[in-house]
Amino acid sequence: MSRLFLLFCGVLYLGFGLWVVLSPETSLAYLEISPYSTNVLSDLRGSHGGLNITVGLFFLYAAGSKQWHRTGLLAVALLNIGYFSGRLIAIGAEGIPSAILIAVMLLELALLSIALLLAGKTPNPA
Repeated sequence: MSRLFLLFCGVLYLGFGLWVVLSPETSLAYLEISPYSTNVLSDLRGSHGGLNITVGLFFLYAAGSKQWHRTGLLAVALLNIGYFSGRLIAIGAEGIPSAILIAVMLLELALLSIALLLAGKTPNPA
């Protein structure tokens, strides 16, 4: 079960990262973010695109690795608690975001919870 979860997370992050890198304009439009300045697009490609591609590839590797499997699950938890916490701070600072970002927050909370549950059931490698 935890291997399938890591595979799912790997595909999810890799896919999102590729979408942002290859088409930051559509990802910004989907998330209702503007304006389309050079700085915004450059930062989006790096922080959301490049980072998510790298994380997605790591999760795919961890899904098939005994040694890195539990670490991958814990990384899913850490990544999503960071995203979720940052969005909670943003709600306090800027107010309630659009419905799509609320849905993203729910996904982050679910991924965090599942990762912690599976990591607790996964033994440390010897």
